[in-house]
Amino acid sequence: MPRTKRNAPLAPPEPAFRSGLVAIIGRANVGKSTLLNALLGRKLAIVSPKPHTTRHRLLGVLHGPRFQAGLLDTPGYLQKGRDHLDAAMSRELSTALAEADLVLLVAEPRPPGDVERQFIAQLRNAKRPALLVINKIDAIAKAKLLPVIESYAGAYSFLEIVPVSGLTGDGVDRLADLIPRHLPLQEALFPEEMLTDRPPDFRIAEIVREKVFHMYGKEIPYFVAVEVDDRERRDEGQPDYIRVVVTVDKPSQKQLLIGRGGQALKEIGVLARPEIEAIEGKPVFLELWVKVNPNWRKKAGFVDRVR
Repeated sequence: MPRTKRNAPLAPPEPAFRSGLVAIIGRANVGKSTLLNALLGRKLAIVSPKPHTTRHRLLGVLHGPRFQAGLLDTPGYLQKGRDHLDAAMSRELSTALAEADLVLLVAEPRPPGDVERQFIAQLRNAKRPALLVINKIDAIAKAKLLPVIESYAGAYSFLEIVPVSGLTGDGVDRLADLIPRHLPLQEALFPEEMLTDRPPDFRIAEIVREKVFHMYGKEIPYFVAVEVDDRERRDEGQPDYIRVVVTVDKPSQKQLLIGRGGQALKEIGVLARPEIEAIEGKPVFLELWVKVNPNWRKKAGFVDRVR
């Protein structure tokens, strides 16, 4: 029988793997989706300067050495639900908080307001560990940042307070390093290299909705729902066919979306097509239709299907 070496050095233990779900929460238009994209290093969530652009809980998976973080972008805080759409968005936020192993509370560089204090109360009641992410630091003098940090430090026991700019990337790498340190020790939750659990049709519809938000004023975007209605994969060398239906509340909104001679709708297609082709990995023929569905925001079945 071969003899074993009693004093042979032991192999170093494998570094522990950490993984978990991270809910990104905060008031509307605070830059949660921009921050998600910055952390991932690519565009997944649609963004616009208008509040309540995000309607869904959107998963983006951040992979790193010995860690995996499932980042959950959430709709902005809604104080009162006016219709089924608002109620559905509020449920998305509540679900993300309930599932989260870690929370990123994203705030602007100013002392906490009523909305932030309500979020902090939710964190306290749920006993969720949280990082405070002070976003948009590119829009404030550094001398004014310290009082903001102090006001939040006195409001809740945040694990870390991290100033960042999701727009310029300042501080995002530090945040990405801190997140895995506060995740549970456990195996990966998602397949290797997975970006999101959302199918391509969802992302295509979101891209079209983003262009509507960018092109129109206050009323139109909030009464628009978008879904991929049909698609046809064609032979190599031919663009795939994708038909997207844009639903509005009133005939007058349909007229504005289409524009004179269909020019406005055509412009939406021109803006959306390059991003859709990047998802599909080939050229596409994009057809946009506009339909009227009065009071669609109050129709539970329709809202749950498209949002």
